[in-house]
Amino acid sequence: MHVWPWMGLGAAVVLLILLFGTDWLQADKAKSRWRDPAWFAWLCAVAYMLHNVEEYGFDATGAVLAFPNMMEGLMGSMPAWTFFLCVNLSLVWVMGPLAAVLSRRYPALAFAMVGVEGINCLTHLPGAIALGSISGGFVTALCVFLPLAVWAFVGVAGKQFGFARTLPLKYLGVGLIYHVGLFANMPFFINGIYDGNVMGLEMLVVGCIVFALLVWVARRWSNDSDYSAEA
Repeated sequence: MHVWPWMGLGAAVVLLILLFGTDWLQADKAKSRWRDPAWFAWLCAVAYMLHNVEEYGFDATGAVLAFPNMMEGLMGSMPAWTFFLCVNLSLVWVMGPLAAVLSRRYPALAFAMVGVEGINCLTHLPGAIALGSISGGFVTALCVFLPLAVWAFVGVAGKQFGFARTLPLKYLGVGLIYHVGLFANMPFFINGIYDGNVMGLEMLVVGCIVFALLVWVARRWSNDSDYSAEA
């Protein structure tokens, strides 16, 4: 539990070098990297790796494991580490990079991770105001997730770029489904119906369903010209 966030940081550093120092992760090298869907998909995948470091490594206040400790304070006890690993390794190490790889074939997947990140941002910012604390992921949510979500609408989506702006909204909807699955299992833990290990297994199921939805939206956009025009 004390090691994997730093492994993710190492991967993020390597990917950031490739993103900004080479054109290897661009699908269309003729356009600006900032408007290339595949490049943007990789950037969003890296963003969550950095967010993990703030949540589970050191946050802006210098606290260690700030997010698990915050959950312990809210729920009365901390779930088993299995829960945190199942949520983050499946989402950040698997779903994000896989969406980026597949975005070369299905460009709409550029919005897959930013849809999840946009909703995650909406949980962190009001939470920080309510708790009066910027610990546990607030800074990367505000300074990384929020700008990426805005750029998804104004810099990647738009008819001039081949995506109508309702498409990122659809991915925000899928991101909302993921977070509903995440928060829905917490009352079961609080009331002792099941433990953190079952919470983790539930999130693996939710993750599989959500990733299938992400790909389904992208494939529909890619294969249906009428949908493409409206999406």
